[in-house]
Formats: sequence, C-alpha cells, structure tokens
Amino acid sequence: MRHVYECSVRFDDLDAFGHVNNVTFAEYLQEARVDFAHRQLASSGNAPHEGSVVVHQSIDYTAPVPFRTEPLQVEVWVTRIGTTSFEVAYEVKDESTLFARATGVLVAFDVRANTPRPVSEAEREVLGRYLETSP
Repeated sequence: MRHVYECSVRFDDLDAFGHVNNVTFAEYLQEARVDFAHRQLASSGNAPHEGSVVVHQSIDYTAPVPFRTEPLQVEVWVTRIGTTSFEVAYEVKDESTLFARATGVLVAFDVRANTPRPVSEAEREVLGRYLETSP
C-alpha cells in the first residue's frame, strides 16, 4: 500500500526556465512525509517528543515539471523497517509522467533526550502496512 499526497505546484516553485526547481522537489517530499506522519503514524500513540528525523535523502529527476494547475501526486511507501530507523521511497508523478523517484532514511528520535530511539511496536504495525520491498 502507498500513501498518496496531492501537491500543488506553486508559481514560486519555478526556476528561470519555467520548471519546478530541483530543490523544490525536496519540499514536495517533505510535505508528503509530514502528511503521511500526521495521517498514518499519529495513530501509533507516540508522545509529542517522539518522532523521526531524516538522515539521508536521494532524488533522481526523470522529467521537468512545468507550471501546472493540476496537483502532482507524491506516493510514499516503506521499503525497510530496522531497529531505530526505517527507509521510505517516493514517486512524484501525474497520470502519465513520472517526474522523480526518491529514497530516504529516517531515524526514530526522542527530542527530549536528543538521541535515536527504537521504532515502537505501534509504529512498526503502521509502517508495516506500507511496506513494499520492490517498487
């Protein structure tokens, strides 16, 4: 199963060539990741000081995105669940074009202690619903 986030292309997302700037894709991934956390992981019962932090992210761009009024779809899914971390994959696309593929590694984190923490069983259950080992 994949989490789908609809992301609007904003005029200020464009570069001098009239395409979505490469850095903006990282923002789109963040918006999708935050939406996933709020809609899916919020049910895992974490305390407010427990969350996750991004420790790695990689983006491959496959096609330019010109300004458009239709939203892009950012799909997010889990590719691995470890002891203190999990990996996610993304696709930024519309009905006919794949614009980017990305991966990320997130570490479960305790903000109060300022240290990684184990992924909880409740988080594992939610993340497991989105586990897909090959795209």
